[in-house]
Amino acid sequence: MEIRNFAIIAHIDHGKSTLADRLLEATGLVKPGQHDEQLLDRNPISRERGITIKLAPVRMEFRIKNLELRIKQTPQNGESSILNSEFYILNLIDTPGHVDFSYEVDRTLACVEGVILLVDATQGIQAQTIANAYKAIDKNLAIIPVVNKIDLSTARADEVQQQLVDFLGADRKNILSISAKTGQNVNQVLEAIIEKIPAPGKNLEFIIQNLELRALIFDSYYDPHRGVIAFVRIFSGRVKRGMKVKLCQGKTSLEVLEVGIFTPDLQPTASLNDGEIGYVATNLKNIREIDVGDTLIEINKNTSPLPGYKKIKPMVFASVFTTDTADYPNLKKALEKLYLNDSSLAAAPIYSRALGAGFRVGFLGLLHADVVRERLEREYGLSLVLTPPQVEYRQEKGIFYEPYAVVLIVTPQDYVGNVMRMCENYRGEFITMDNKNQVTLQYRLPLSEIITDFFDRLKSVSSGYASLDWELEKYVAVKADKLSILLNGEEIEEFSEIVVQTRAFEKSNRLVKKIREIIPRQQYEIRIQAKYKGKIIASEKIAPFRKDVLVKGGKVLGTGDVGRKRKLLEKQKEGKKKMKMVGKVEIPKEAFLQLFKRG
Repeated sequence: MEIRNFAIIAHIDHGKSTLADRLLEATGLVKPGQHDEQLLDRNPISRERGITIKLAPVRMEFRIKNLELRIKQTPQNGESSILNSEFYILNLIDTPGHVDFSYEVDRTLACVEGVILLVDATQGIQAQTIANAYKAIDKNLAIIPVVNKIDLSTARADEVQQQLVDFLGADRKNILSISAKTGQNVNQVLEAIIEKIPAPGKNLEFIIQNLELRALIFDSYYDPHRGVIAFVRIFSGRVKRGMKVKLCQGKTSLEVLEVGIFTPDLQPTASLNDGEIGYVATNLKNIREIDVGDTLIEINKNTSPLPGYKKIKPMVFASVFTTDTADYPNLKKALEKLYLNDSSLAAAPIYSRALGAGFRVGFLGLLHADVVRERLEREYGLSLVLTPPQVEYRQEKGIFYEPYAVVLIVTPQDYVGNVMRMCENYRGEFITMDNKNQVTLQYRLPLSEIITDFFDRLKSVSSGYASLDWELEKYVAVKADKLSILLNGEEIEEFSEIVVQTRAFEKSNRLVKKIREIIPRQQYEIRIQAKYKGKIIASEKIAPFRKDVLVKGGKVLGTGDVGRKRKLLEKQKEGKKKMKMVGKVEIPKEAFLQLFKRG
């Protein structure tokens, strides 16, 4: 019996989860037509949106029945090589493709020896294809290039194969062409996994410490009955039920309640041995006692920890409040539970005069923020208000520093001019361009520009063909200040943000107009103002409702009673002034949601 640990990496919507389905069927773990499509995407939000938002491990068992399959011709010298075993354990980790969830890919690649790099035959190599491939190359993983969707009439399999040859330097004979939807050539992928992905390493350090437990925690979640469930890759030794272990970083000691594998449901086993991927039920009730990236070792050993992961920093911030202030403790618990399997989240308590107690939450991007909001509402039954997303500026000695990112854009040649003009309009600085097959552009852009409507505009100017990936690079000193939004003279902190001087007038006018549209009319006039560097630079008004005080008991006052009319109108005017002074502007939840979606 041998083990193969591998992942599927690709750009979003290139067919990762569909290929995973076919592999599950080909290995007999599930039967065709008797399971949900995209079986590993178990989150309802993931299914509804048609995207993978969480890594998903599964263990398959594969027995080679055909002897011919075991004898292969080695391309270099023509000699045959016989595979070492007829029975294989295949540990697959499916990964997200969207840039907001690239941290899930980082964690996955630390647990495997090889990857399937999947490319859509109709789309070709795109931004996340390149970004994920570089991550695999950096970790020295075996890469199996696969062109998917060859069954479609718009497929350009030969052209896309050539792109992979140019990009990876791969031999064209080693590039597989499949249809994950129909199952065409999927068995070739299984063969390639067994042949080209090495078994878990047997290096010197492994040999020295192969009796000492070292398990990398790459994901986790909270179970009310079994405590924290840690997803682990065993790099040496073994772990079993009743074993006393500890966490290297957290220093927490515990007795293992249960171990098992993913089928993809949790299935208990007697033990997990070196090279295997599975789960450990810790029985820990305090979810802060365990961190993704920590190493599990035996309690009486001084085993060195595994490298773990680089701490990821959130890029986009929004304030989160409950519509019912009594739900604040529930929001706190929900965020703690989400943090357990999404350590990229960062939350700090805040207080707002308008919305009460809440949290300032950091996300990796807009999609990440929207998914977290929806999970909090659906999985934990919360009704939430999210303020418009913002990036975090640094301020030192009165100078603001703005975060800048290096942006990778892949686009067909026909749209290069449009894309370059757009990047310049978004304060982009050109870095480099590669003109092989599709054009790869690199720009340096302020993060505040990327989180607006940049991605939507990119899709628009490229007719949907361009793709995007980005990575934070540095902070740059800029002329910026706080843009405050006032409602009837009172600052609404939730609408205010730091804005660079060159964007202040444009952004303030857009904001006040948008707020005018989404706040309903009330019993008194509402003045909406934008203040920047102590000056009002944009203003709008919302007219009040006006009751016809000249109608009483269904009858209109006579035309001759002018004094009575004037008295009633003046009284109404004074009443509205008092209401405006003491009244609180009601800002509906939908107003925040619309501004949030604005980016």
